[in-house]
Amino acid sequence: MEYPFVSVVAGIRNEEKFIEECIESLLLLDYPEESYEIIIVDGMSTDKTRDLVQKYPVRLILNEKKNVAAARNLGVEHSHGDFVAFTDGDCKVDPLWLKTLVNEMKNAPDDVACVGGPNLIFDTDPVFGRVVGHAQETFLGSGGSAQSNNSTRKHYVGSLPNCNAMYKKNIIKEAGYFDERFVVGQDGDLNYRINKIGYKFLYIPEAKVLHHRRGTLKSFSVRMFKYGMWMAELFKKHGEFVRWYAFLPSIAIVFAVFSLIVSPIYPAPILVLLALTTLYFILVFVTSIQVIYKMKSKYGLFALLVIPVQHVTYGLGFLYSFANSLFLSKDKSISDV
Repeated sequence: MEYPFVSVVAGIRNEEKFIEECIESLLLLDYPEESYEIIIVDGMSTDKTRDLVQKYPVRLILNEKKNVAAARNLGVEHSHGDFVAFTDGDCKVDPLWLKTLVNEMKNAPDDVACVGGPNLIFDTDPVFGRVVGHAQETFLGSGGSAQSNNSTRKHYVGSLPNCNAMYKKNIIKEAGYFDERFVVGQDGDLNYRINKIGYKFLYIPEAKVLHHRRGTLKSFSVRMFKYGMWMAELFKKHGEFVRWYAFLPSIAIVFAVFSLIVSPIYPAPILVLLALTTLYFILVFVTSIQVIYKMKSKYGLFALLVIPVQHVTYGLGFLYSFANSLFLSKDKSISDV
């Protein structure tokens, strides 16, 4: 096997808890050490992250803009390889990760821009994080997206999460790099643009990355709200839905509010709402059984809470983004007058 030179990029900020585990897994890759480089792009961490990174034979670049999109762009700009592989500071890569990605890219058709694999869960993570991770592996939790679904078969997908992906560098440049306006969802935006210019994404189940799940119900809710906001921003940027299911939680929230308002006069909508809500919670219950099976633990029942919280906060974030844009446009119109 020939070993092309690959630049491995991790954009990080305040990752003192996990960054050593991440870097050590990258240093132990089953890949010739002269054929890859490790670039750590730090978003001006305020903890001990940079001190820890400097202990290792890796390149450290400072990212004054702090966000992940800027980190990835800096990584691409400073990379020496024709291929750029991305992971995150709270990830641990499998020893065969890079070799698997390179081999699959070499054997893939020319129109494949990116190969990547699953976003797996640490069994040692806190219970809440594991519930979230396993819930998002289900159809109800992820809509079947490669970001969370973790399929066991190789196939083409619409997008790949950048905690586990390797790109042809020239195609990142052709697509216009990562959009640094996006605090989250920047990989989805880039991948959408890459698709639009005719390239494909290939999911490889053997290219494994473990990804720590952290947080509490509060932090999870905030994160889902932000995802909803930025999915709306993607819609406004491109004029169409990047993911087919993105608008469903928002429609459900609007319909629920409408039904409650008109119920004293028109009872039909509230009856429809009750029927749909019943069906929804049946699906949530079935999904929680799936999570119990995946976790082999009764704590999978927490999915009964996690999934509705995910959908509601995501939907509210989506609506907030559009409402915010509406108010801003009104303010602009008034100021123009």
